[in-house]
Amino acid sequence: MKRRITFILALIIVLNMIPFASFAEQNYDKQLKDAIIKSKKLFNIGEEYDKFEHRVTSREGKTYFYLTWWDSKDKLGSIDVSITSDGTVISYGKWEPSYGEQKTRLPKVSKEEGLKIAKDFIKKVSPEFADNIKHIDRSEPLNLYSNGYNYYFVRTEKGIPYYNNNIDIYVDNSTGEVRNYYATWDMNIVFPEVKDPISLDKAQKLYKEKIGLDLLYKLSYAGDKPKYYLAYGPLNANQGIDAKDGELVILTDYYHIFDRVAEAGGGGYGAVKEEESLSPGEEEAIQDVTGLISQEEAEKIGRDILKLDSGYKLGYISLSKNWRDANTYHWQMDFIKESQASSDYVSISIDAKTKELVSFYRNIPFQEGKKAKYDEKQSLDIAKEYIKKMSPDKLEKMELRIRPERENHLSSQNSYYFEFVRKIDDAYVEEDGIYIQVNAIDGQIGEYRLNWNKGDFPPKDNTIPIDKAYDILFKDIGMELKYIVPGAYGSDSNEKKEAKLVYGLKSEKPANIDANTGDILNYWGEPFKSSKVVSYKDIDKSYAKEKINILAQYGIALPGEEFKPKEKITQRDFLYLLAKANSPYFEIDGSKDKLYSYLINLGIVKEEEKNPEGMVTKEEGIKYVIRALKYDKIADVSEIYKDLFKDTKDIDPKLKGYVSIAYGLNIVEGNNGYINPKAELKREDAANIIYNYLFSGN
Repeated sequence: MKRRITFILALIIVLNMIPFASFAEQNYDKQLKDAIIKSKKLFNIGEEYDKFEHRVTSREGKTYFYLTWWDSKDKLGSIDVSITSDGTVISYGKWEPSYGEQKTRLPKVSKEEGLKIAKDFIKKVSPEFADNIKHIDRSEPLNLYSNGYNYYFVRTEKGIPYYNNNIDIYVDNSTGEVRNYYATWDMNIVFPEVKDPISLDKAQKLYKEKIGLDLLYKLSYAGDKPKYYLAYGPLNANQGIDAKDGELVILTDYYHIFDRVAEAGGGGYGAVKEEESLSPGEEEAIQDVTGLISQEEAEKIGRDILKLDSGYKLGYISLSKNWRDANTYHWQMDFIKESQASSDYVSISIDAKTKELVSFYRNIPFQEGKKAKYDEKQSLDIAKEYIKKMSPDKLEKMELRIRPERENHLSSQNSYYFEFVRKIDDAYVEEDGIYIQVNAIDGQIGEYRLNWNKGDFPPKDNTIPIDKAYDILFKDIGMELKYIVPGAYGSDSNEKKEAKLVYGLKSEKPANIDANTGDILNYWGEPFKSSKVVSYKDIDKSYAKEKINILAQYGIALPGEEFKPKEKITQRDFLYLLAKANSPYFEIDGSKDKLYSYLINLGIVKEEEKNPEGMVTKEEGIKYVIRALKYDKIADVSEIYKDLFKDTKDIDPKLKGYVSIAYGLNIVEGNNGYINPKAELKREDAANIIYNYLFSGN
């Protein structure tokens, strides 16, 4: 159901972007009839779908039909199709009622078989696209709780990708049916051939000259508190090189969104009695809020900065902790002034300790017919003077950033926008700086935003040479030829758009290089790991080979190229597999404490049972699995269970119910009437149990 809601919302957004027009075609009824007949034939829609409705819209002289069928008994679900007047299918979705709890199940259709189904579907439904697509293989582990496979294709022209056009398909892994199809495809683009494009080596050289890598301080949010690290990366990440003339080009529309102060939960703080004992954490919290200005003082400062008269009424005020800096608090206020003609809205944020202006925005009405009084240089001077007034210690610590995609000419609102980036020696501080808008008609400041983190900055003593960083960028991340359409979203949709061939960085890995180690980092500042399925080279002789491989396809695997199936498994490794089976996307790699905290909170392991390097017996492994299934309360009533095995007496009396339930659910098997509860599990035994825990009902 969530998939259907997301799909429909996306489609409605697209359709609502299409301007509604009168349908001048004389054969509108025939077009609708043709669309219905073609859709029913393509998607095998029978008379059992006895309810129908449609919507229609138009753009660029083409009619778009959005068709929906469903059954009056609500047993079959519904089918949605969007199709153009010339028969091009834009989307398809088949939705069936879903009842009961979602369970894991083994797919009857393999991922490779599903890919063939997807390709055949495209050939059938959209033959005009089929020869110009490339499958992007997302070699990530499968989703345990998904009923199908997602396939993603990008448009190619002359073998070169155009990433803004693509096809998404979802194939049911049990029935092999296509459940969702969605095509984003602009028919109004011309793809000129570039004869003798510049070479990759030349493009890399020009990238270094015109775009380049910068030394950046970046914030990592991986730990308990944000922490700075040093990395090499492009300050302007959305730029590339024209493959024809080597000029700088903008790859995508890009707008820098400054951080907003996160709203804290309700609740105030009051006096603490001297005799009460406070923990170190509580003492620190009290110190944090000591010396904050009052609400009344914050309002007065805000009114003074914005020069607001009594006609502006305070509409909203809150005290919030800055999520980027745990020791900083902001007063956030909104003011509004109502008049018969309009309403004037202003918002402002003040540092609750230093009283410094953090940000403000006011909606300056558009002054039609008035000419700009200030040019760009004069407006920049106004901006600098305002910064000196509001934050006098910061202007000399910043550099004016020029974004080629936002050439600083007058905007439609008769304003200039300036962005200053914080710089420490030769390193930029990512996301720190000041953004300011100057109205060129009267010189007013319309918007001001300050980000200035107070964290500690690591030393730059051991950074790798920038030439090494470039080697990593070009060899390990790489550049590729691709098509873009400059200004595609700002042009008249009736005009033919001409694509441009460019070189840009590949997107499979982030252009974020650890300045000390040369490792490629993710956007959390941790070593980047490609999502891929583990493949073992030592399991051919294991009785659990097939089960080990299937678990690995779902990301339930032990690290390394060797599984070591005959070795005994430690408690930590067994619990790691069980945790991944329980929550496949929970990141627990590299942290023993995090693993145990997670499992203890779930009730799968008890604190006193922690023994990471100890071996796991069969009855212990069963105990953890039954707890994961939430059957432990039933299992604890051990006196109700029969003696099922010849060696039942060897089972810990407290675990008799656990073993009986596991046997009844086909999670474990006996051997000639014996269960061998005290036997220490091998790794292949553990994989067998975890597999049965997930799929024993299949």
